[in-house]
Amino acid sequence: MTSLRHLPFLLLPTLVFGWGGTEHSQITAEAVRFMPADLAALMAPEAGALTHIYCEFPDQNWPAYGKWGDGNAEPYLPRFADTRREWDITFYCGWNPITREGTTYPHSTPRAYEAVPKYFLRAVEALKAGRLEDAARILGVAVHYIEDSAAFGHLQGVHRGLHWDTRKPLQSPDYTPQNLGGTPEAAAQKLVERMKEMVEATETAVDPVFAKANMPLTEVKRLTQLDPVPKEVLRAAILAKHEFPEDMDKATRACATAAVQVCADMLLTALSIAPKPFPQPKPNAMGVNLVFNPSFEKAGDENAEGWCIGWLDLNDKTGRAEWYRAGTHWDKPVKKGERSAMVLWAPEKGIEWRQTWRNALRVNPGEVYRASAWVKSRTEKGRSHLTLELCDTNYHALAQPKSNEVEGKGDWTELKLETTLPLDARWLRVILHSNADGAAWFDEVKVERVR
Repeated sequence: MTSLRHLPFLLLPTLVFGWGGTEHSQITAEAVRFMPADLAALMAPEAGALTHIYCEFPDQNWPAYGKWGDGNAEPYLPRFADTRREWDITFYCGWNPITREGTTYPHSTPRAYEAVPKYFLRAVEALKAGRLEDAARILGVAVHYIEDSAAFGHLQGVHRGLHWDTRKPLQSPDYTPQNLGGTPEAAAQKLVERMKEMVEATETAVDPVFAKANMPLTEVKRLTQLDPVPKEVLRAAILAKHEFPEDMDKATRACATAAVQVCADMLLTALSIAPKPFPQPKPNAMGVNLVFNPSFEKAGDENAEGWCIGWLDLNDKTGRAEWYRAGTHWDKPVKKGERSAMVLWAPEKGIEWRQTWRNALRVNPGEVYRASAWVKSRTEKGRSHLTLELCDTNYHALAQPKSNEVEGKGDWTELKLETTLPLDARWLRVILHSNADGAAWFDEVKVERVR
């Protein structure tokens, strides 16, 4: 094997951050796999989203989402899709990177010992209130912190080198999860103890491999206290991975397995506390507007609360979407109130205003819904319409019925549609779409259950 010891540091390959790629998903899926049948059935409607979406939330709570530069502020790179707002990730993490409200935690110990029990207790409260979706999303935040703690988030040189080939499944050994306590508070305290045991076990697994790379973990810990952290720490992680790949893979998977077990304990404990039978939401009332913030009057961070922008062409640099406020000029394109949602100079693929998932409607197959919105168009070409996105438990679209379309220049026009929900439908949300090359304003959105 060709040695890497004498290669210049800058020529060494860049490594993915700890638990990069799909590793969070694989660890979380393994933890869910160990749930007993009754608790697995309770979690089932949100299990897919927990393992593929929610466990990534803390890595997506950044102000760069929705902005240019692919997270790096580089003008030649595409826009970041606005994942943070679409899933209301700020709400579930409890920290808003725009307004600086709430509490932010590093993804590592010792602060993770404070963060994880906080999220666990929030999730338990949501389960007690019958809010399975909110509970699953908060648990997704908690498992992320547990998983990063098992990947040495406090030792970035190790953290950046600790990942495996995700084409090979994790396949952790069989495990029977522990119920961590009879009360939520006792369980939260025990959860911290389990995390500390996990961190100790992961250090035991990794230390011999780093010792082979001539930097035992005790030395890594000492050097990471320096500012800046010496590059030799990252060099040791790279050497360990490339010169002792089998040892490093074994140690990495041992760390992941330790995280699986603590995550499984937390999930089982939270679900065990949930009321049995678990309360199911009542069907939506008929004849009332079910849309949150239908006239865009309530403020979120930088745009209307409960709405996000869907940038369908991430490379387009012309199109804009703005939370429009009526000013002092003569023409005030709002239907009612002081606000509307504007799309300006949209690309051919269009730009959308979407309801965030936290404000989407829980629905049932066979129900009938009527939707409407008003649009004012001022464009030479391009069209605007309303869509209802109907999704299953994994948030995959089953159907997207579309209203009449509006084009050209004119006064306020009503967009309307009525639809019967398909089999497996669980979620409904409004999407306002326009590819107008001029301007289109949307206002007064309504969704009613009619049967």
